Amino acid sequence: MSQERQNQVGRILSMYDRLKNGESLVKREEADRYKISEKSIQRDLENIRDYIGNEKRNEKLHYNREKKVYVLKMGQPSWLENEEIFAVLKVLIESRAFPKHEMDSIIEKLMNLAHKEDSAVIKQMMSNEKHLYVELNHKKDLLNTLWQLSLAIQSKKIINMHYKREFDELASERKVKPVGIIFSEYYFYLTAYPIGKEFDYPTIYRIDRIEQFDQTFISFKVPYHERFQEGEFRKRVQFMYTGELINVKFKFTGPSPQAVLDRLPTAKVVEKLGDGLVFEAEVFGKGIKMWLLSQGEYIEVISPKELVITLQNSINKMAINYQNLIIE
Repeated sequence: MSQERQNQVGRILSMYDRLKNGESLVKREEADRYKISEKSIQRDLENIRDYIGNEKRNEKLHYNREKKVYVLKMGQPSWLENEEIFAVLKVLIESRAFPKHEMDSIIEKLMNLAHKEDSAVIKQMMSNEKHLYVELNHKKDLLNTLWQLSLAIQSKKIINMHYKREFDELASERKVKPVGIIFSEYYFYLTAYPIGKEFDYPTIYRIDRIEQFDQTFISFKVPYHERFQEGEFRKRVQFMYTGELINVKFKFTGPSPQAVLDRLPTAKVVEKLGDGLVFEAEVFGKGIKMWLLSQGEYIEVISPKELVITLQNSINKMAINYQNLIIE
C-alpha cells in the first residue's frame, strides 16, 4: 500500500471514529488538520457514506446546512447526548459522593464527552457549581476502594478489613463476606455478612470508614435462592439502618402520598379514608422508625404493636425535651 493510500485510510478511520463519538466535522477544519484540499476531504466523507450504506448500518452521514457541519445520525446513539451529560452532572454534584479532586476529575471527563460545539456551553453551566462544590468531612479517596471491593464481591472472596466507627479511637479488625455496594444519602456502603455470626440480613459498613482491607484467597458460596440482591435490599432499608424485617401498616394524611411510594418502594395503598390513605410496606425496623418519626403529625402507625410502643416511647422522650426547654 502506498504512503498516500495509508494516509487516506488513516484520515477516514479517524474521521469516522470521531463521528461515532458524536463530534461534528467541518470540511475546512479537516482540510487544515491534514493539510490537504477540501476536495480530498469530500472524497473521504463520500467513502464513509458508501461504507455505511454497504454495511447497512443503523447510521447516516448527514450534512447540516445551517451549521455547515457533517454529523453521524444513529437510531440509538452510542454516546451521551448533551442533555444526558448535563443531567448526570447535576445528579453527581448533588450527591456529594466523592472528595473534590475525584469529583473534579469525573466532571471534567464527562464534560469532554459533549459535542465539540456545545461543550463550552455545558462547562459554563457547570462552572459555578463545580467551584462551590462542598466535599464531605471524611475527604477520603473512594474510586479505587469501590473498585477493589466490587472485585472481591464478584469473585466471592472473604476480606479482612480495619473498620473505624465515628467515635472509636482505634480501628477494629473484621472478617466479612462482601455481597454488595449501595449508595445512599451522601455515602457508599458495603453490605457484608460477618464471619462467625449468623444473621438473616447483611451488616452495613460505611466505606469511607474502612481504613484498609485485604482480599483473601478464601471463597464463600451463596446458594442461588439465597443470593443477595442489592435492588431488593435497597427497597426495604431506610437511612442504611437494618434491623428485623417487618411489615408495617400506617395511616398517612400528608400532602404527598406519592412521596411515600417513592420513599418506600415496597409500599402499597390498602385503604382509602376520608382524611388520608392506609399503606402497608415490608421494611427493616431500625431505619423505618427514623423515617416515620420524620413525618410528624402526618403519620399514625397501626401495626406492628411493638413498633407502635417504640414510637410512643420516642415521642414521649421528645416531648419531655421540649417541655424542659419551655420551663427554662
